[in-house]
Amino acid sequence: MNTAAKTFLVAIASVAAAAAAGVSLANHTAAPATEVVKLERVVIVGKRAEATTVAHLPRVIIEGRRDTTTLAAAQTPVWIV
Repeated sequence: MNTAAKTFLVAIASVAAAAAAGVSLANHTAAPATEVVKLERVVIVGKRAEATTVAHLPRVIIEGRRDTTTLAAAQTPVWIV
């Protein structure tokens, strides 16, 4: 058996041992607590706005060129504006 296979078997054995320890330590006797909760009735009253105002923002134009000298070295695009 090579070293990688031995390492894999040791890893599987340790995971199985940890899982067995976790299962044995878990509290299986505890029952989930159930409780009935009665909520009050909530009524929300409000007014709808007459008209919504839509704000128009000015148009933005971005002008620039791509710097190709550092593109190959950095592998990320660089923009010069």
